[in-house]
Amino acid sequence: MVGCDPVHDLKLENKTTGNIDILYSPTLDLQELEGRQSSEVKFDGLALNLVTLEPTKTIRIGQVSARYNPKPSDIYLDYLEVRLEHDTLRLVGQNAIFSTLQKVDKLDWRIIIRTE
Repeated sequence: MVGCDPVHDLKLENKTTGNIDILYSPTLDLQELEGRQSSEVKFDGLALNLVTLEPTKTIRIGQVSARYNPKPSDIYLDYLEVRLEHDTLRLVGQNAIFSTLQKVDKLDWRIIIRTE
């Protein structure tokens, strides 16, 4: 008999009509970035990674296995900044990033960036 624990991703989703810039730390791999290339930038003395996220696209920022409710330590990032045309969201620490997650479906948790 073989068992399988559920594994699901924690994602950041762009639901705006334009591209958004994501600055983050530490580095995410190509699979988490869904094949996008990131670049390194310096900001306030920090070395951060930058990737542009197109409308309706997502990147993985964490993963949960063997339970249905994520916790802050499931987040891969310690720093997350989302830059929109006229606004910026800056989250420092796994707890701050975790606090913005929304449950979308049974096994789907996301940070959804949208403009109203």
